[in-house]
Amino acid sequence: MEGSGLPTSIGVPKPRSHSQYARFSGCGEAYRLERVAQKIPNPAGWFMQGSAVHFAVEQYELSGRSLSTADTIACYHERWEDEVAAGKAAQPDVSQWQTGGFKRVEKDLADRHDLGEHQVADYIAYAEESQETIWTTPNGQLAVELPFSVWVGEVPVRGYIDQVVSTPYGLSVRDIKTGTKEPSSALQLALYRRAIWETYRVDVTWGDYFICARKGRSPRPGAPTDPIDLTRIDQHWLASQFAAMDAAERHNIYLANPGDHCRVCGVQQFCKAKGNE
Repeated sequence: MEGSGLPTSIGVPKPRSHSQYARFSGCGEAYRLERVAQKIPNPAGWFMQGSAVHFAVEQYELSGRSLSTADTIACYHERWEDEVAAGKAAQPDVSQWQTGGFKRVEKDLADRHDLGEHQVADYIAYAEESQETIWTTPNGQLAVELPFSVWVGEVPVRGYIDQVVSTPYGLSVRDIKTGTKEPSSALQLALYRRAIWETYRVDVTWGDYFICARKGRSPRPGAPTDPIDLTRIDQHWLASQFAAMDAAERHNIYLANPGDHCRVCGVQQFCKAKGNE
């Protein structure tokens, strides 16, 4: 694998991550408000749920899958309580917290707490029934919340990979999603593929998203998406995207992108595009 980005001539590129890229490309003004102006976003139950589910799954996998479902859910409860306490510290007025739809905050939190429990249990059921195992890196590390720090073209990029999984069709990079929407792009997984190659010289050509969400009146237990061929995402193009994002941000170029996603933006109360502040 190889790939180089566009030349960057405005000082030294800053360390980036996929979450920075996704936020910046989704709405530059939201990125600026959060990361440059340091506005504190209103807490949201879905972030607490996602953090708690990820933590519980991580503890389950790091235990070699020896944790019982009950003990893993106890890990979920522990992180949930920590996240709620942090939310109240950041914004004591819970009426200002973000919710899904028109629910009261208390109802939204209760529903998401219960949903997260089901998602953890569903994940364990899938793991025990599948033929998949967590990959062990060449240096002996279990590939769960696997850290990386690599150069993507001329831009340093850091992050954590949720999982690298040994499947019947080969190694696959996996990201766990607790929301209701499947990602519309495999760009995140393509970055993880690059990180594995640059770090271990192992070419992981497949990726997937583990979708935890239960939808509709007939709950669907969590499961991964179909395998995604990551060789179809050009690595030169990926590098150019990070180079463009890095150059724009260091030029203080932040474009607002108002739309339906504003409803779930934690800093919309500070946004001039919404007529605020």
